[in-house]
Amino acid sequence: MTITRRSILKSMMAGGALAGLGLPKLTLGADTEREAHPVVLVSLGNVPRFAQGAGRAGAYGEYILGRHIPELSKVQTLFATQRGKRLVGLMNDGAYALFAELARDAGARQWVEGRHTEQGEQTRHALQSVAGFHGAAEPLAAALATPDNSFAITEVPLGAADTLGMRTGDWTTYGFTSYRVNTVPTPGNIWLHLAGVDLAQGCEALDVDPQQAELLRCWRSYAPSVTEGGAGWQAALGQTLAGLAARGAQNHVPCISQAFIHRCQLTGEGAAHHSYVSFVMEA
Repeated sequence: MTITRRSILKSMMAGGALAGLGLPKLTLGADTEREAHPVVLVSLGNVPRFAQGAGRAGAYGEYILGRHIPELSKVQTLFATQRGKRLVGLMNDGAYALFAELARDAGARQWVEGRHTEQGEQTRHALQSVAGFHGAAEPLAAALATPDNSFAITEVPLGAADTLGMRTGDWTTYGFTSYRVNTVPTPGNIWLHLAGVDLAQGCEALDVDPQQAELLRCWRSYAPSVTEGGAGWQAALGQTLAGLAARGAQNHVPCISQAFIHRCQLTGEGAAHHSYVSFVMEA
């Protein structure tokens, strides 16, 4: 895929939107419950770093569904015994396709879905969330923003706000320059954070006009939340998602579409070496 007209980032953001039509469907209603929730880690036992990160955020147990693909009986037991609890997990995309169908049949509500690929030394993350569970991109970007990491992250919340004065963190300490981009002719805005990539490249990656970009005024008094990124993106993601699943009131702020590009090679074509899907659900 070349960057011209149909770039990887634009595809990531479109892919996130299409994922909302998948199984189970993302819950459209806002989460109005503000108390803390118990969190259960769901896995196939093959993502130890994700599990380690989720444990830091308070996931109190791991429910293993099988070795390579989810076993029907174990999935049925999971949803029969864990009602009302938040489930977080990371699986390869093939295993997740099966798990998602079983989750839908069990009546699970899905709050967050993420698509993650590794391509050489680069990682790409396309996140979609419902109101009350957005904000996964910020701690993930903060954790991964080191000189050795190359990544692109997009986040597309359902019902994203389009407010000019909403709070955003000061990303200059992480090496990012932030912009607000009007996505004409499509209504809406994207907050675009760039490090090691210039504005023209970042806008071309999203197939938007750089003349529609303006510097984003950040709240100096607000620092983006940070997870521990030393163990890699899986650990940072596990801590981020388990933290979002456990918290109540902290998640209830306006959300907007965002993209982070950090020293990422945006041109050329190549196959992903590994592909995963992450999720937050309520059993």
